[in-house]
Amino acid sequence: MAPVKKGILERLNAGEVVIGDGGFVFALEKRGYVKAGPWTPEAAVTHPEAVRQLHREFLRAGANVMQTFTFYASDDKLENRGQSLAISGARINEAACDLAREVANEGNALVAGGVCQTPSYLSCKSETEVKAIFKKQLEVFVKKNVDFLIAEYFEHVEEAEWAVQVLKTSGKPVAASMCIGPKGDLHGIPPGECAVRLVKAGAQIVGINCHFDPLTCVETVRLMKEGVEKAGLKAHYMVQPLAFHTPDVERQGFIDLPEFPFALEPRILTRWDMHKYAREAYKVGIRFIGGCCGFEPYHIRALAEELAPERGILPPGSEKHGMWGSALEMHTKPWVRARSTREYWENLMPTSGRPKCASMSTPEGWGVTKGDAELMQHKEATTAQEIKQVLELQKKAKSSHGILERLDAGEVVIGDGGFVIALEKRGYVKAGPWTPEATKEHPEAVRQLHREFLRAGSNVMQTFTFYASDDKLENRGNKQKYTGAEINEAACDLAREVANEGDALVAGGVSQTPSYLSCKSEAEVKAIFRKQLDVFTRKNVDFLIAEYFEHVEEAVWAVEVLKETGKPVAATLCMGPEGDLNGVSAGDCAVKLVKAGAQIVGVNCHFDPITSVKAVKLMKEGVEKAGLKAHYMVQPLALHTPDCNRQGFIDLKEFPFALEPRTLTRWDMHQYAREAYNAGILYIGGCCGFEPYHIRAVAEELAPERGFLPAASEKHGLWGSGLEMHTKPWVRARARREYWENLKPASGRPFCPSMSAPDCWGIARGHADLMQQKEATSKDQLKQLFEKSVTQ
Repeated sequence: MAPVKKGILERLNAGEVVIGDGGFVFALEKRGYVKAGPWTPEAAVTHPEAVRQLHREFLRAGANVMQTFTFYASDDKLENRGQSLAISGARINEAACDLAREVANEGNALVAGGVCQTPSYLSCKSETEVKAIFKKQLEVFVKKNVDFLIAEYFEHVEEAEWAVQVLKTSGKPVAASMCIGPKGDLHGIPPGECAVRLVKAGAQIVGINCHFDPLTCVETVRLMKEGVEKAGLKAHYMVQPLAFHTPDVERQGFIDLPEFPFALEPRILTRWDMHKYAREAYKVGIRFIGGCCGFEPYHIRALAEELAPERGILPPGSEKHGMWGSALEMHTKPWVRARSTREYWENLMPTSGRPKCASMSTPEGWGVTKGDAELMQHKEATTAQEIKQVLELQKKAKSSHGILERLDAGEVVIGDGGFVIALEKRGYVKAGPWTPEATKEHPEAVRQLHREFLRAGSNVMQTFTFYASDDKLENRGNKQKYTGAEINEAACDLAREVANEGDALVAGGVSQTPSYLSCKSEAEVKAIFRKQLDVFTRKNVDFLIAEYFEHVEEAVWAVEVLKETGKPVAATLCMGPEGDLNGVSAGDCAVKLVKAGAQIVGVNCHFDPITSVKAVKLMKEGVEKAGLKAHYMVQPLALHTPDCNRQGFIDLKEFPFALEPRTLTRWDMHQYAREAYNAGILYIGGCCGFEPYHIRAVAEELAPERGFLPAASEKHGLWGSGLEMHTKPWVRARARREYWENLKPASGRPFCPSMSAPDCWGIARGHADLMQQKEATSKDQLKQLFEKSVTQ
């Protein structure tokens, strides 16, 4: 009778080092048994000898876990995109278990049954449907009595949780590893939070596999460990990274590299890199150490050799490998014998032998994730039309940079103008609720305004989703015949349609909510943002903006929700240099937003351009003082507001129907654009009051930096030069810059003062008068407000 082996938890609880195996799909693809693309493991049935041999090589190298070759062995993956296998998923899983057990019994190794992410999850199937897939594999693992279970290669923690919840029903130990880096999963959930969720779901071992190089993965597991310990939980830790250098990848990892999967050879790690990896992992407290794609048996052997002092044994494979190259002492060439030292290999910087190749790549990150049309899966083979569409998307992705790429490169990004006031003046938006149902009622009006801003020079089409949250759409008797989702969807479609007519990006926007003003909980307010975010994710906007927030706390909540998508996030407060309505300074506001996850911060609305630029300067100072980094944006009013207080133009007596005398000229916009640029602000646009000609002025002022004039400049002479053709000589005399820069325009209102006395009631969130309701404002409520306005 064979001796009883210690289980995985017994080994880890005793402080033993457990060494996993390497990457089966890549190794067997190179060996001719796995097809790149589907990456499915039918070789367990069609070529069991090849799978058995690779298991044996890893066992000999020092691995004491034989993971079943069941990667992508779920039925939905085996049938995906025309993959017509005459072998059932159950049969493949059973064969894989038998092969792993056969080899494990040849040494002191355990068998781990593995499941991974599914096409069904990416295609937005329900939790029940996805769990049913894991249960089918689990049935085999239970029947074959594997020693423990691994949920590996998950890009979204939610699906990993579902897998763990299914696997733990077996009563066997469960490990869970995600293919994420330090930035977190594809929805932006940080590693620490991912780990906590996995442990709470039932995993006793958590960690990382695939997508990133060893040191990146070790750092990510360290962050997971910090999160678990901070939450007062306990777990063991594992790491199974790539055997490739990936310093130039983004959140998606090596899959975005142009070299994936057929030209990764220059990136392959040496065995000496593996020694460093093994030692770093051990120091961090990781005791389950293995490899994934690219890991060959010699890589695993290097791990086992590095950790031989801790394990007390060398692997059998070391009999054919001198430690640190000591066997080179027997080489015929003296210069090679001279390399049989540890110092030589530890300090070597290997060259690629490719003098015409760059050392770093530019990842092709399309920014798509679960739910995007391009990630929806199906049984049918990928059609010629789909291939054509993907090639077109690839071409577009390579020719059009995302918002962060543009800002990182120092490009000027010009936003659009103010939709609610512009469309209110055009008869499509109702002042008061300011809600954007025009996207459904009058899409032609919204489309036209987008086109005017595009022609004026905007290269961001912001979705007309201001105040498009359900609580705002239903606020105070504002009855809608369209749902928030319908309005948001239509807005995304219109913005994308026009953006595709030029080199413009689409930004999905959320704004402050009545629920926050009514002191609803953080969870309730975040749920509102998530409803809009669901639409933006499905419609695959290019980036997200949390705009028009009077309180930084609510803005932080919005950013925390938006960053879950993994898309870039911008955040703007409607505040001036004095800070938000709770008195939080501009600098502190910016720091809070950046720490919450915003990569772009700034201000919009409520104040004039020069005041807004001052506020952003203070934000920038705060961020830099805190040792953080961000990009900056400004989208102010097109109105003069020197007489406003902390609340901004909403307190002005002229708001909203008598603001015309305050409207900025196009020449004011030239000054604004230059001041913003000089302050280090590269995202420059407008909000309420901004019409297309204002945006054109911004684009014309910054044409030298951008390298081109906007299309609309064909109908506008710079600095009034078109006046040279006027019939009147005194008007022709104005065709020069000096004239317009020095003009002090009069209002034509001799009996009107130049400055206002703002209404300042001194109330903020939580005050009874700010509590919101679905019902229409009653006559009694109005009476009370009228009476109060007289005494303020």
